[in-house]
Amino acid sequence: MKKQYILLLVIALSASSIHVSAQSFNAGLMAGATISQVDGDNYAGYHQLGWTAGAYVSLPVAEHFAAQAELRYSLFGAHSSVKEVTEYYYNPFNLRLHYVEIPLMLRYDFGHFTVYGKSLDFISLEAGASIDLRMKATEDVDGDYQVTTNRWMFFSMTGNVGVHFALTDHIGFGVRWMYSVVPIRFNGASSSLFFGHYYNKVWQAVITYNFNSPLR
Repeated sequence: MKKQYILLLVIALSASSIHVSAQSFNAGLMAGATISQVDGDNYAGYHQLGWTAGAYVSLPVAEHFAAQAELRYSLFGAHSSVKEVTEYYYNPFNLRLHYVEIPLMLRYDFGHFTVYGKSLDFISLEAGASIDLRMKATEDVDGDYQVTTNRWMFFSMTGNVGVHFALTDHIGFGVRWMYSVVPIRFNGASSSLFFGHYYNKVWQAVITYNFNSPLR
């Protein structure tokens, strides 16, 4: 856990230095919760609760468009449901996957649109991809806890789509859906590079704090 806290401190200090040295683009912090599952295992449903925290910088690239780079530490994984254990007699299972993520996103705000004379520029759609570096993995199967880091790929990628709302000049709220475009673990029974393996499937909700004003 010490390494995780050190990384989060580095992220926070990096974002602060960006804020001090450059005011021509937006920079800020984000933190929130994730719910996830792993496609390819025997368990289904978004039962693994995790978290995410990090920093971002956002640079306008055209009218109503901005490019955003992020650095985050996130917890994903999978968890057995009560029904799977009590009705299907699956073993209780808990997989925790720790990642450093580097998302690169394109954001579009709805400033072209108005409702009752009010601009919708506080709403932004976002899409992009994330480079994910696996830091640690643990599995608990029916009380048998193991560190299984080497079973999971160090490098993977996810495709990301979401929506962000600027609640004030500095505070925002975002929701994002993520799915692996590169497997997080390969299944030896599959001959395909992109099918029949293991993939992260994640919903994420975050609160953002923007150093610059306005947020949008």
